[in-house]
Amino acid sequence: MQQQQPQRRSKHSQHPAHLPGAAPYLRILFPRHIQLREPVPQLLNQPHPDLDAESYHFLALLVRDFIQTWYSSFSSDPQFVASIVNVVIDIARKLERRCQEVDWVGLLLQDVPEVLKRHYMDYRQAAQKLETAYAPNQTIESIFHGLQPHFALKDGEESEKEYLRQIADELLRTLLPSSEYESDCVRWLVREILCCLVLRSLVEILTEPDMINYIVNTLLTDFEPTDDQYEAFLRKAADKMDTSDENFTTFLASLGKSKGGAQGTITRRSSTPNIQTTDEMVNMLQEAQASVLESLQPGSERPSPAQHKKRMQKSSLARPERNDGLLSQRISGAADDGDMESSNSRSMNKRESYSPLYVSSLEPPLQIPLDIKSSKEKDSVFERTRTADGSTATRPSFTGNNDTTGFSRFNQPQSDPTLMSKIRSSTIWAVTEAPPKYTSYMIDNVFVPFGAFLVAFLNFMVIMPNRISQVSQSMAWIYAELDAPDHTDLEVGILRMAKEIFYLEERNPVIWRQWEIMGWPLIRTLGGGAIDRLLAHGVYWIFAEPRLVMYLQAGRRALWPDPNSSPPRPRGVDEMEKARKEAERRILRTIPAPLRDTFFGEDGVHHLLAAQEALEPFQNKACNKHLMYIALDLLLSKVVPEIYPERP
Repeated sequence: MQQQQPQRRSKHSQHPAHLPGAAPYLRILFPRHIQLREPVPQLLNQPHPDLDAESYHFLALLVRDFIQTWYSSFSSDPQFVASIVNVVIDIARKLERRCQEVDWVGLLLQDVPEVLKRHYMDYRQAAQKLETAYAPNQTIESIFHGLQPHFALKDGEESEKEYLRQIADELLRTLLPSSEYESDCVRWLVREILCCLVLRSLVEILTEPDMINYIVNTLLTDFEPTDDQYEAFLRKAADKMDTSDENFTTFLASLGKSKGGAQGTITRRSSTPNIQTTDEMVNMLQEAQASVLESLQPGSERPSPAQHKKRMQKSSLARPERNDGLLSQRISGAADDGDMESSNSRSMNKRESYSPLYVSSLEPPLQIPLDIKSSKEKDSVFERTRTADGSTATRPSFTGNNDTTGFSRFNQPQSDPTLMSKIRSSTIWAVTEAPPKYTSYMIDNVFVPFGAFLVAFLNFMVIMPNRISQVSQSMAWIYAELDAPDHTDLEVGILRMAKEIFYLEERNPVIWRQWEIMGWPLIRTLGGGAIDRLLAHGVYWIFAEPRLVMYLQAGRRALWPDPNSSPPRPRGVDEMEKARKEAERRILRTIPAPLRDTFFGEDGVHHLLAAQEALEPFQNKACNKHLMYIALDLLLSKVVPEIYPERP
């Protein structure tokens, strides 16, 4: 006969004394089970022993500090606490089934980054409007509330309680069994406990700036100092920007002024280049336009040479003087032939009306002087043409003899001795001095960099086969083991949030725009599918059981640093300042060194200032409440969408 194997049970199905740390908190939640030595009930539908243990520990502290403090004053019956625990277990199991249907990838990688980015933008906009004509006699809290209005923060504490009461009532209506929800006594009592004692207390604690700094340090606990040189670099910068020094305000003002904004702030830069039209440029363009219009009007008088010279001196667009002996070849005089002179007198008089100052501007920079020796050569250049009225006119011929001849009606410029001297000196310089200079220039600026690039390229080609093999194996594993998410471009929200947090575009606009235009599209083209799969896998890793246990432990230690103290002991000013500075250091350690140097520069003060700007929007409790309630609405709309009416 086959022997029956014993059924495997989770830790919570075993004796309570065998649970790690069972005695401290199970006596509060399950006194009857401890007394009768019965196994405690399972919290969730699926067996998660570690998660159940940590959740019960957290729930026991909540019951001890927020329920037993007032219930024990008039009753010692443990049945009330047992009923509360049973209600919590029913709600937890229904929430587990609902959470399995939530699109956590889209929520964490698309919705949450957008909420955080909006919080940063509105807080900084409110800080810029403070004490200005846009918001006179207002505080940063009132300005921020105008940018992010929320019903819970409309009238202070009363509206906040009413909002949480409505949320708690809708949750109980959706998650509780109908028999228990229809009992007015149970519903009202559980609603007030959940609303006033639990939810509001958690909101008050989690919106404290010191608590947010603690959460940042907890989430980034793996980023411990490993680069001693960079840590010394930050310490030296911290000594330079001591916040107790009065010169620090002047330093921040200079930073804000250098970035084109108000003192002490960093303003948003325009995406277009900073081109300013000056009055001088406008005047020059108007004068040039007026002179052209005057020259085109029929019957208008031409300006005299003195007036034109005065106008050109006034305008900075005037051309530099040129050699008039070579360039001022204008039409003057008449041909030696009498017939040609009589036939072209009207046209040449019209040509002579133009000033030499206008003709020279239409000529090329250099012209070779032309010498016409005889009238026969003139006749070979000029051909007689018959006009419409029967008269004859002359025009230059370019199809006749190949001899280079000039126009007889042009003035013959004389050769300039200084020009020949310049040509001679330029020729000597090009033969004697230019070769050594250009040789050294080519060696230093062309051949040496090209050699370094060639060596790096050859080294890359040597190791490229191994790298290609590793990349191909990794890509094959990613596509084989990881499922494709329902969304694409999952990294866009994270990049936009990082851009807003650290002012990446304002700090280095050239690099950031090149990254947006060329860098990231190329990466998306080559491995966009793999990036989406890795990001989705990262979200699943965040919600794995060990990570959830770590989150509960971090929250419990933050709310109750000393488990024996009730209520939690407040932290001192020195401890809060130390936690804030440590959070700033950890934020800087998460950024790769090349990116830090590219966007923050070589000055350590700019590194610390970037970390301060990243934490500054979370250092105001009233503004943090807006973020907390918006995040709560977003979470409940995904998990329990029935409590929010559908928009038309």
